[in-house]
Amino acid sequence: MKEVDFTVAIPTYNGETRLPDVLDRLKSQINTEHFSWEIIVVDNNSTDTTAKVVADYQANWPKLIPLRYAFAPKQGAAFARQRAVEKARGEFIGFLDDDNLPEPEWVSQAYAFGKNHPQVGAFGSQIHGYFFEQNSKLELPEKLKEIACFLAIVERGNQPRLYDPKHKMLPPGAGVVVRKQAWEKAVPKTLFLNHTGKEAGLASEDLEALINIQQAGWEIWYNPAMVVYHKIPNSRLEKDYLLALVRCVGLSRNRLRMMTLKSWQKPLAFPAYMANDWRRLVLHLIKKRKSIKSDTATVCKTEFLWNTIKSPFFLYAQQRESQAKARSYPPIAKSEDWLESIATAFEEENFCLYTQSIFPISNQDLNRKHSEILLRIEDRKGRIILPGEFIPTAERYNLMGTIDRFVIRKLFTRLSQVSQDNDCLYEINISAASINDEKFINFLYQQFNIYGISPETISLGISEKIAITNIEQATKLMNSCKEIGFQFTLDNVSRSSLMPEYLKQLPIDYLKIDGQLVKGVANHQKNIRGIEQIHNLGYQLGIKTIAEAVENGNIMENIKLIGVDYAQGYAINYPQPLIFTFTEDQMNNFNLNTVSS
Repeated sequence: MKEVDFTVAIPTYNGETRLPDVLDRLKSQINTEHFSWEIIVVDNNSTDTTAKVVADYQANWPKLIPLRYAFAPKQGAAFARQRAVEKARGEFIGFLDDDNLPEPEWVSQAYAFGKNHPQVGAFGSQIHGYFFEQNSKLELPEKLKEIACFLAIVERGNQPRLYDPKHKMLPPGAGVVVRKQAWEKAVPKTLFLNHTGKEAGLASEDLEALINIQQAGWEIWYNPAMVVYHKIPNSRLEKDYLLALVRCVGLSRNRLRMMTLKSWQKPLAFPAYMANDWRRLVLHLIKKRKSIKSDTATVCKTEFLWNTIKSPFFLYAQQRESQAKARSYPPIAKSEDWLESIATAFEEENFCLYTQSIFPISNQDLNRKHSEILLRIEDRKGRIILPGEFIPTAERYNLMGTIDRFVIRKLFTRLSQVSQDNDCLYEINISAASINDEKFINFLYQQFNIYGISPETISLGISEKIAITNIEQATKLMNSCKEIGFQFTLDNVSRSSLMPEYLKQLPIDYLKIDGQLVKGVANHQKNIRGIEQIHNLGYQLGIKTIAEAVENGNIMENIKLIGVDYAQGYAINYPQPLIFTFTEDQMNNFNLNTVSS
């Protein structure tokens, strides 16, 4: 890919409603004719339609300014920025959050400043708050100005200034521009303060990156000619939000302090910092004793100081917990390689939908077409990658919810393009991540409305193990989906002795018998008894049964004798790319009498 002079990177998580404002501002940038630049939207494993928003903009975007989409599979702002650096082609990378609105000359001023200061490794913008939901004055309430820095509001005058390492002050990540060379040489790919939100208890990963750059000898500046407006909704001015924010900043502080010290200084600095932090807290409590409970800014500063004291102990505990968690994970061969393959599949749309028929074998009235939707990745060499290779990594890095939603959108898009009289039931497997996501049911409602798909055409597949482990959430999801017409398949069923207890709670339409049980049916009486028990229980409860992994005619004959309703496997057909029309010849190929062992 051709190099450019400047890259604008926009890390975003579920930014479908915020991104358009930022992209519209970037589309209107001026004075950029004398250099080349690009924009990268870094999707940090979003569950909304961020990718579609970018695709829609790309369709009508100026060709001279490439608008690219990148996918950061590991959630967290630090991972998203690292992904941006890896993908950027510019000498300089300007980071904008998805709620940052740059002024028309932001890009040109950023590029000019970087070129005029060869020793600069990073430089920050002048950032004003844009309180767009307020009815009167669109500015920060006077009582909160004392804590404006926590909201990434930076108004430090109209003259450029060098951030002196001695003063221990740096710009926030919003609106900051870095020299790619400086980042690549100074910033480790994995930062200590990586986090996935305030629930992790950490923040300030942007400052950790900048300290690394500064410690490597690069200069860091404030450039007021780069003006950004930070859109701040009223919810971020509420006391609970602010307390959570300053708590995370305080708990992260010891890490930033220790980074600036030599190894021999750290044991001496710890008691000194601790004594000074206690002194500051006590003086603050004395000075603000009258407003300690009523004034939001005072309460927030108290919270910040108290958590600064707790920081070294909290970070030590976090490190121990993280190490123990890492040891508890079973090793996955080439997990980083698979993670990159998944990210590339999202970026280049290399995920493919395949289908495998589920064919009626016991009752000629069961003649509705029935098919399971399967997922594959087609790599750059055209090789088809099966889910067993990449799903373990997707589960490890919390990507399954995103993949579930991708499959649903992809299928619904395809279904919306074919005839409405397409009478087929499509089984879509969903993960534990989706079952435990309270927003998933709303996502399903939204997709049906967008694409005009009938819920009666969809059966959601949930594995028996996941259903039992998450019985309360699974029951809630199923009952809600049943109200609008969904069907449900309980997949990988193998434990007939446990079934009566939970089947009474779950509104199941199909029981899909585990493939390992089915494969042994021709040679093991134990397998036959297990399948009979599952089928008989399904019959008593009015639930149809499906045998998967029916690989030959011998297995087929055995499950037909038991009375199983449907069969799926190589004896009928192999998985194939998703199609929506069945010719007469294709239907004839399903004739079970022609199947040979």
